[in-house]
Amino acid sequence: MRSLLLHLVLASATMANAQRAVIHFAYGPFGTIGDAAYIVENGRIHQACGPFGSKGPCIYVFDDTQVFHSSDAIGSKGPGAFVAEGDKFYRCSGTFCSKGPCALFLEKQKVFRGEGAFCNKTDGAFVIDGNTVYLAEGPFCNKAEAILHVEGELPMVALLAILAGL
Repeated sequence: MRSLLLHLVLASATMANAQRAVIHFAYGPFGTIGDAAYIVENGRIHQACGPFGSKGPCIYVFDDTQVFHSSDAIGSKGPGAFVAEGDKFYRCSGTFCSKGPCALFLEKQKVFRGEGAFCNKTDGAFVIDGNTVYLAEGPFCNKAEAILHVEGELPMVALLAILAGL
């Protein structure tokens, strides 16, 4: 009986922690890790509290292609925020996430600001280098200072939602 209880507790602990990613602020050209900024788990993006990343209020709720604002701190789905279509990331609105203007344009590891309904590529916004996200400069998206460091598995739609909100 004890071994069965132990196995159940261990199994539930690994399942509860299996899909958690912590995004820390990063500083400088080498990406020195700072305090926790966001926690992503179970299709929700939470604000992180403190250096160790205690889970704070829910900011966004997401699925494979859509991101919604959270209507409460727990993570109930609210109005639409963003929708992903291939390598383009659009703002959206309403309950059914009606596509609006372009927010970001992804080109391999470079993220550009997008403009208009056809998502015209403008200046560089971010460079994703491994687990570190850097600010980008100019039309060629040259790497500048680090801003975020990701620990754990993070869906691209969640990372783009965080970057579009910065």
